[in-house]
Amino acid sequence: MNTASHVRTAPPASISAAALLHALHLYGAAAVAAFGWAVCRLLDWQAAPWLPLWFCGALLVYNVDRLRRDPADALNVPQRESATQRLRGASALTAALAAAVLVALPVLRRDWITLALVLGGALVCLSYSIPLPGFRLKDVPVLKTFVAPTIVAAAVIVLPWIHEGAPADRAAFAIVAVRAWGLLLFNMILCDLRDVEGDRRTGIVSLPGALGAAGTRRLLVGLLIAIESLAFVIAARAPGAHATAWRTLCVLGPPYLGWLIAAVRVRRSERFYEWCVEGMFFLPALAVLAEFAFRWLELAH
Repeated sequence: MNTASHVRTAPPASISAAALLHALHLYGAAAVAAFGWAVCRLLDWQAAPWLPLWFCGALLVYNVDRLRRDPADALNVPQRESATQRLRGASALTAALAAAVLVALPVLRRDWITLALVLGGALVCLSYSIPLPGFRLKDVPVLKTFVAPTIVAAAVIVLPWIHEGAPADRAAFAIVAVRAWGLLLFNMILCDLRDVEGDRRTGIVSLPGALGAAGTRRLLVGLLIAIESLAFVIAARAPGAHATAWRTLCVLGPPYLGWLIAAVRVRRSERFYEWCVEGMFFLPALAVLAEFAFRWLELAH
């Protein structure tokens, strides 16, 4: 009797919609795009031409990074690592489609400056996790923490700046740019704080790894004070068109970022970082939407 026919193979466990969103970095890419949209609105730049580039750029970089297996990920984010490995085909397809959009859009627009910036930026981003120049940028001590925030800030600010020029209010422009970079750095420090154990075991030295948990929390508090001080400064001098948005940010920002600092004093789940820490990038967009709602109410009355 053929006993093999009686052996039951357990069906593969399904992947939830939430796990899919995070494993393919769809939620994170949407957060980056929303952040860029809000920055552009606050600086009176057009955001529509850059939204697909920001979204696809984040999809490309993060999916390529996750396709290359990193021993640290199995320690730092085991659930995401497991989902990523089960979705390798979907991740590779997502990265390929994102790369196609990143090249096709500037070509169709005959925007050769953007094409050059996209190709150069993609090369720098990919060298973060792939040893393109013979080493990975994340392997350079402490540099790991600063690479991603600087690249995203450059993508969000430099692209519209080159095409539309700096806003007339140069001081406001400088404050918004510095605050955007600071917010991105705040996010990265929180993620690196989560990853300290895995990074240490694999020889990666991030800023939190060098400072320790207590030193990192003190840095986060100082960064929070700096970020929100800039928000209060610009709220006090912002033109009427954006006063509501900046005041809303002054209300939303300090408690939310302060809560994140307090929350990471104990070990948190991967979902906390995926939803709440990445979700901080939606705060500026919510503030801009509050400004739109306030204008609509004024017009309605």
